[in-house]
Amino acid sequence: MSNPITVKGYVCSVPRAADARQASVAVVQDDVEYRIIPRGAGADLADEVSALVEVTGLLEQVDEVNYIQVRGYTLVDDTSSWDDDE
Repeated sequence: MSNPITVKGYVCSVPRAADARQASVAVVQDDVEYRIIPRGAGADLADEVSALVEVTGLLEQVDEVNYIQVRGYTLVDDTSSWDDDE
C-alpha cells in the first residue's frame, strides 16, 4: 500500500547494485533514507545530488526499505550555508 508523503532533505547517491528497484539516489531526512524510484519526476533527482529538496510522492515500504514514487519536488534554499556572512 502506498501512502502520500512529503520529505525535506538532501539528495545522496545510492549504489545501483545495492538496490533491486534500480534507485540511484535517495533523500535523507532525520537520518531516514527514502530511496527514489527512477520514474517520472524521480528520474530528474539524479541530477540534484547534494541539493536540499522537498519531495512529495507516494511512500512504499519493501523489506524495511522506504521508497518514494515522486510526484513533484522543489529545490530549497539552504540558508545554513557555510559561506554566509554573519
